[in-house]
Amino acid sequence: MKLSKLIERKSLTVLGLNSGTSADSLDMAVVKIGRAGAKKTIKILKHSEVKYPKSLKRKMDDIINSDIITFTEFISLNNSLGKFFGKSSKKYIDKLKNDKINIDLIASHGQTIAHFPEMININKKKQSGTLQIGALSEISVQTGKITVGNFRQTDIALGNEGAPITVEAMKQLLESENKPIIIVNIGGISNFFYFPSHDNKLIAQAGDCGPGNSLTDILTQKLYNKPFDKLGEIAKTGEISSRLLLLLIKNSQLLVNSISTGKEVYGEKLSKQILDYSKQLSLKNQDILASVGEFTAQMIAKKLIPLLKSDENLLKLYLTGGGRKNKFFIDRIEANLKGIKVEPIEKIGLCGDSIEAVSYAIMGETSIRSEPMKTVFIKGKQQKILPVLGEIVQPPVIIQPSVVMR
Repeated sequence: MKLSKLIERKSLTVLGLNSGTSADSLDMAVVKIGRAGAKKTIKILKHSEVKYPKSLKRKMDDIINSDIITFTEFISLNNSLGKFFGKSSKKYIDKLKNDKINIDLIASHGQTIAHFPEMININKKKQSGTLQIGALSEISVQTGKITVGNFRQTDIALGNEGAPITVEAMKQLLESENKPIIIVNIGGISNFFYFPSHDNKLIAQAGDCGPGNSLTDILTQKLYNKPFDKLGEIAKTGEISSRLLLLLIKNSQLLVNSISTGKEVYGEKLSKQILDYSKQLSLKNQDILASVGEFTAQMIAKKLIPLLKSDENLLKLYLTGGGRKNKFFIDRIEANLKGIKVEPIEKIGLCGDSIEAVSYAIMGETSIRSEPMKTVFIKGKQQKILPVLGEIVQPPVIIQPSVVMR
């Protein structure tokens, strides 16, 4: 379908794609978005997940954890990942037809391989930078669908950090919740979303907290040769080292003026330092995981406590991402946020694994309609210029051979 025809339609079914910081799978969500004047309806129809082949995941991990990559490595992985996204999407789109669901548009976040909030010097001025891969053209060619992506770059161009980027989409998704709500996504990195009730004068806020699963996953792989600490069972057997915890908090590199972070800070390098510290302290392996789990919980709590104090109606915290299944995380977050009940976001009818893919579907539909979205949600800071997020890639056109008249 041509872009001009797509824009004219009042209802679009969008396939949202997301690959999170943990880089372990492709999340896909099918979202039907309708328009009737100023009213916008959002309905989640389906969601699915495709695990990465081991060879592809290894290449992603190598690049994410490397300071230097070659052009050949970058181009190869960008195109390979785009092809994987495209083929996985095509297979899912064909399957959806059996349920009489036809996809009109694809919106892909891609895979973040680098994120530098206010860390790049350009003309003697510190600026932010971010990079996502998974070539949009490959997705469009494989599926024959118009594809929207590169959602973060316009926000960067406006002098912001390119994160958090899904807040406005999340706000639209939760519009029917006429009560204050805090959501924490525990993916590779943890981040929060706060939305006050409709009648409250408080403003929505969002940002990164610090590590999510990133450190515990890396350490579990190194110490136990397992991909992750399932349900936090290993950490629950350990004792929290106050000395290691103090070192981690003291040396935490989450910039005071920054609202976002990445595995550049909470990844391979820090995990090596943790192992060095732990050796000096003669810690058991399970004590290392327990201490790092507590560090993760305290970094989350540090961001949320001011919000909880300002809005006394906040009694629950909802978790999304893989970390919502980690019982040790849940116990420690509740311990650090006394009186707050921590529950998975499924309790309010949403899927914790696909909510980011849903957000990108919403953003893709908004992009083709040239509608701007707010991206700065910091108390006391107003956003005077709103970006239209996303770049649009159109599929190739098959030229029919001319018929020769005899």
